[in-house]
Amino acid sequence: MLNVGYDCGTQFILIYWSIIYVEKLGFNLSLVYTLFMCALILGSVLFSKISTSVNSKNLTLLNTVCMIGAFVLSGTLENKYILFCLFLLIELLMGMMSGQISATSNEAIYGESNKSTMLSTILFIAEILVSISLFISNSIMKVFGDLKVMFFVSAVYFGVVLLTIPLIKEKDTR
Repeated sequence: MLNVGYDCGTQFILIYWSIIYVEKLGFNLSLVYTLFMCALILGSVLFSKISTSVNSKNLTLLNTVCMIGAFVLSGTLENKYILFCLFLLIELLMGMMSGQISATSNEAIYGESNKSTMLSTILFIAEILVSISLFISNSIMKVFGDLKVMFFVSAVYFGVVLLTIPLIKEKDTR
């Protein structure tokens, strides 16, 4: 479920970032893509550095709250430079969350006899759900007629899945 929540929440950025940041805000595509990749890699490096000293669940919750805040601000602000900085923050957090989700997936399948089959099945199901999510997101965008509404849709995906699952998991362990 964490894979699905992450993929559904980030698919907006991965699909529409060039439209928003290049076409609508007038940034250079090469610059946007280069900084996007640097922020993503830096996030992954940060996760590997701090994951040994911070509880994984707490880090997931903190990243999710930060991600939701960045999405909501991005949907409400107009200044293109602030929007671009928020975009880079989102990418940094995505890099951190990617490492977290990989670590969580590895923990979940630890001890399974056929890990590759289990992981492939999980990813296959996640891709189906993400495809359905893309259809729903596209429909929402058509109804509202504004690309900025997708920031809020992504925030809802993160809020529902990435905040709910750790809290449910916490209740199960009590």
